[in-house]
Amino acid sequence: MDASSRAAGPPRRVQTIIQNSPLDLIDTGKGLKVQTEKPHLVSLGSGRLSTAITLLPLEEGRTTIGSAARDIVLQGPGLAPEHCYIENARGTLTLHPCGNACAVDGVPLQRPTRLTQGCMICLGQATFLRFNHPAEAKWMKSMIPAGGRALPGLPRSPAAPVPAAPLPRSRARC
Repeated sequence: MDASSRAAGPPRRVQTIIQNSPLDLIDTGKGLKVQTEKPHLVSLGSGRLSTAITLLPLEEGRTTIGSAARDIVLQGPGLAPEHCYIENARGTLTLHPCGNACAVDGVPLQRPTRLTQGCMICLGQATFLRFNHPAEAKWMKSMIPAGGRALPGLPRSPAAPVPAAPLPRSRARC
C-alpha cells in the first residue's frame, strides 16, 4: 500500500461513522458545523487543557450526570458522583439538581428546572455545558419577523416560564 492510500484510510472511516449516526457534519468553508435533531448538551471541555467539544445526547427518559454517573461522566471541581439528572419527557427537558451545585444561566437551582434552548448550565464549581434543543430553536426562529431581528418580548419557548433574573456574579456559584 502506498503513502497516499494509507493517508486516505482514516478519513473514510470517520466519514462512514458520521454517515451512520444522527449527526450532520457540514463544511462551512471556514469551519465545521455539527448538527443533530435531538436535544443535547455541548460540553465546553473539562479545563484549560481540553481542546475538544463533546455533544452529549439527551434521550427520552432519565440521563444521570456526575463524576461516576452511569450515563454522562464529567470531571471537575465540586462534581458529585451522581451530581444531577435530566429528565426528557416527550421533548420537555428538566434538570434535577439532587442537592448539588447546579446553575442555569447563572441562577443557582434549588429545585427541578425546565431547560430552554441555548441556556448555559454550570455543574459544581466550573463545569459548563450549553443546552441545545433543535426543535425549540426552530420554533423560536419561526417567531422572528422577516427583518431578522428578534422581538424584545419573544418567549424562550412555547411553555417556558418567565426566566428568573440572574444573581449578581458574586453570589452565583458558577
